[in-house]
Amino acid sequence: MSTVTLSHVRKVYPNGAVAVEDFDLAIRDREFLVLVGPSGCGKSTTLRMVAGLEEITSGTIAIDGRVINTLPPKDRDIAMVFQNYALYPHMTVRENMAFGLKLRHTPKAEIAKRIEEAAEVLGLQDYLTRLPKQLSGGQRQRVALGRAIVRQPKVFLFDEPLSNLDAKMRVEMREEIHRLHLRLNATILYVTHDQTEAMTLGDRIVVMESGNIRQVADPVTLYNDPDNRFSAGFIGTPPMNFLQMTVGENGTLQGAAGTLLPPKGLLPDLPIGKPIILGIRPEDLIDANESDASANTLTATVDIVEQMGAEAYVHFAIDGTRITARTAPNWSARHGEIKTLRPKLDKLCLFDPDSGNRLRA
Repeated sequence: MSTVTLSHVRKVYPNGAVAVEDFDLAIRDREFLVLVGPSGCGKSTTLRMVAGLEEITSGTIAIDGRVINTLPPKDRDIAMVFQNYALYPHMTVRENMAFGLKLRHTPKAEIAKRIEEAAEVLGLQDYLTRLPKQLSGGQRQRVALGRAIVRQPKVFLFDEPLSNLDAKMRVEMREEIHRLHLRLNATILYVTHDQTEAMTLGDRIVVMESGNIRQVADPVTLYNDPDNRFSAGFIGTPPMNFLQMTVGENGTLQGAAGTLLPPKGLLPDLPIGKPIILGIRPEDLIDANESDASANTLTATVDIVEQMGAEAYVHFAIDGTRITARTAPNWSARHGEIKTLRPKLDKLCLFDPDSGNRLRA
């Protein structure tokens, strides 16, 4: 497989809209890299520039060190899987998978061999003579994957391939794509707005916002050690809680819900009265005893309780701000009840309210 290098790639449309500001990243050989972010952040545009479906405004894109800026899509040795499958409705599964190879004048025996191998990998042996309309959504997506596999490209590009599937099928296809990567050892660039897909599939994740890269990290680092408020809030279900606090005397943090004393080494040297944003994951908020109400705890009013089976999400209100705790399903909480919560102090994240960047000691 291959490396893909994007060097200061920028995309500006004729009307002046900036889709991608400065994308600068090297994708490693055999890496599964995921681009994630909200709609309009530039992730699909970045993928389409790699594919050659969008012209770049400036910068360079290289595969294995060879600059491909001006190469047409057919000469880039990539295969792309779209969210709408893009299958030919009048062709059988076999014909859809073979179509790209026929255009490249691949020998018939080689085409048949590759189709049989891909069909075995994807469990499509019994569907090769069917038309797309005779297949389920998941089966159609498998055909789209098979069509990409038989190409044996240097790089696979996935543009939100699971967004048209129902929840159960998304889980199954996510596992299928993961197994496919392990089997093929392929270099994959994958775009999604679903952070669960990003966390479960990616070797590394690129979090994008408004055409900019906000953070690049492996899933565990991204979740536990976010560089900024945007990354912290986008990754995680439920998302990270944010509370407005103020630096007090003796290294304390003071807010409407209570006063906290972070462990030494967490809070940088900041002036008293400096406003900051405190971030805490829902699973790091635990029930506190009433006797501990004054010691590193927060007081909040229960709003809504969502029972999820194995766990519950308890939503609280604190002076107009909503926060969520992930708790055991049998945790007692009723609407309007006042609860005392103890945050795990070693899990606190502190952010600058103006820049959104992480404040580190």
